Amino acid sequence: MNIPHALKFLGKYAAHPMRIGAVCPSSRFLARRMAEAVGDLKEGDIIAELGAGTGAVTSELYPLAAARGAKLYCVEFEPSLAKILTGRFPDAIVANDSAENIGKILGEENFGRVRAIVSCLPLVSLPKPLVAAILDASESVLPAGARFIQFTYNLARSPESLGFKKMAHLGVSFVALNIPPARVDTFAKRA
Repeated sequence: MNIPHALKFLGKYAAHPMRIGAVCPSSRFLARRMAEAVGDLKEGDIIAELGAGTGAVTSELYPLAAARGAKLYCVEFEPSLAKILTGRFPDAIVANDSAENIGKILGEENFGRVRAIVSCLPLVSLPKPLVAAILDASESVLPAGARFIQFTYNLARSPESLGFKKMAHLGVSFVALNIPPARVDTFAKRA
C-alpha cells in the first residue's frame, strides 16, 4: 500500500464518509477478486471502473486490460483522487466525473464494447436517487452478457437489493483479507 495515497484516501473519508465509504483503500486481495470477475477480454474491449479512488482496484485492472489490448476507463468524482489516477495509470482514460454520467464518458459508439463495469462505489451509503441513476446508466451501456461487479462490506445483503432491472446475479464471493471484509457480487446483463 502506498502510504501517501492511503493518507490522502483517509483524509477524503474524514471529509466525506458517506461518499467515500471506507476508511482505507481496498486490499490487493479484494482488487484481485474483482479483476478475476471481469472474465474474458479481447482486443478492443472496455472495462469501466466506477469510484476508482487512489487506484487500489485499478492496479489489478490496468495490467489485465493492457495484456489483452482492452481499454480501461476510470471514473472518479474527487478531483485530487482523479489526479492521482492520471499519474499512476497513464494509459487509462480517467474521467473526473460522476458515475451516473458513464454513458456520456464512454460515448455511445463504445457501448457495444463494454465488457465489464467494476464498481467500487459505496452504493449502500449513497442517496437512493443517485444509486438508481448510476445503475440505470450502467445497464444502458452494457451489452447482453457483459458484467457488473460490485463489492460491499454488508456481507448479508441480498444482491436483489441493489435494484437492477436488466441484470442476472451470477454469484458471490467473500474476501476476508480486507479492512473490513468484503463481499463481491457479479451480475451479467440479460439478453
